[in-house]
Amino acid sequence: MKRFRILLALLISVTALVIVLFVLVKPAGPELPSVRALWVTRFDYSTPEDVQRIIQNVGEAGFTDVFFQIRGNGTAYYRSQLEPWAYELSENKLPMLGTDPGWDPLQLAIDTARPHGLRVHAYMNVLPGWKGRQDPPARAGQLWTAHPDWFMVDSLGDKMLPTSGWYTFINPVIPEVRRHLRGIVEELCGYDVAGVHLDYIRYPHDYQLVADQIYTNATEEELARRADFSYDAASQSALYHKYGWDVNKGQIEEFRRDSVTRVVQDISYAMQMKRPDRCILSASVMGNPVEGRAHAYQDSGLWVRKGLVDWAVQMNYATKSFDRYLHNMQKAAGKKPFKSSVLVGIYCKHEPERILRQIEAVKKSGSRGLALFSYEYLFGKDHLLTEKGRIILPKIRP
Repeated sequence: MKRFRILLALLISVTALVIVLFVLVKPAGPELPSVRALWVTRFDYSTPEDVQRIIQNVGEAGFTDVFFQIRGNGTAYYRSQLEPWAYELSENKLPMLGTDPGWDPLQLAIDTARPHGLRVHAYMNVLPGWKGRQDPPARAGQLWTAHPDWFMVDSLGDKMLPTSGWYTFINPVIPEVRRHLRGIVEELCGYDVAGVHLDYIRYPHDYQLVADQIYTNATEEELARRADFSYDAASQSALYHKYGWDVNKGQIEEFRRDSVTRVVQDISYAMQMKRPDRCILSASVMGNPVEGRAHAYQDSGLWVRKGLVDWAVQMNYATKSFDRYLHNMQKAAGKKPFKSSVLVGIYCKHEPERILRQIEAVKKSGSRGLALFSYEYLFGKDHLLTEKGRIILPKIRP
């Protein structure tokens, strides 16, 4: 009996040691494949030939994914029942807004990408609703004329106005706006896309940089107030119901962050319902997540930590601050989510030497991968490889 007890005690000790060693030396799970993505904007194409050449170039260059833009400011570059066809596809003439061009850029991109094994993500500007000093033709049913009450209002009580080169934003607080955006994403999930990519999913704090084009005699103080959104009736009512009349600055900021995050949640849910095969949801996020959270009400770190997006694509377009912003993103996302769910975006307008240094920094950072902005700097308007492209593209491969 004594010998039995000794053997039993020894067996328990050995079992315990094996368990401890397994916990301490637990084998790592399969490593996630590295992502190499490229943004293609709607300004890069206007004909079927453009799209075919673009996708062929991107696939042959060694990218795994392409963010292919199909919505800019309330107009569509795919067959939509919710928004009119972009006039840029019909001779680039505003009166042609809503005219069917006779081809579908998104479908053509998907079809062309398939032989290359390239994943196509439908890339949409989320909150921009119109751009330019001319109104769209009313017959087209574009948001600016069809739903003028959907747009943000500045702190002086005026509706946000677009400039010749900058957008006016729709308000994420309004339920009808969120429903409209969900509808767009559901349409996109009807295509055989690998994912949906969100851009401009934030408040337009940087409007202050262009507001003087509209308010030409305004002081700096007024311009700042013209860039403080949204003070519309729906937002004020929602704030009152959440906090009461005695609302403070911190509560307003929290409310705005929550309103943007709610759009992301809504879109994520719509995608899960429409595409249970796990269509990827990604979002372009500001380079400095600290600044993004504080001023643009974009809580990108939270989105990653809570799994609201599959990939946060950090637009780390800084020069001197690149490494600091990279560190800030690692901290905001957390170590494991940074590795699985963060792509680092690099601005290819910079000189090649800087781009190469940043590519190496991203590879060493442990992030899921990189994304380059954008196609035109690597291939140009003629779709021919640029000198910068010849230098950069061989370095993106693992």
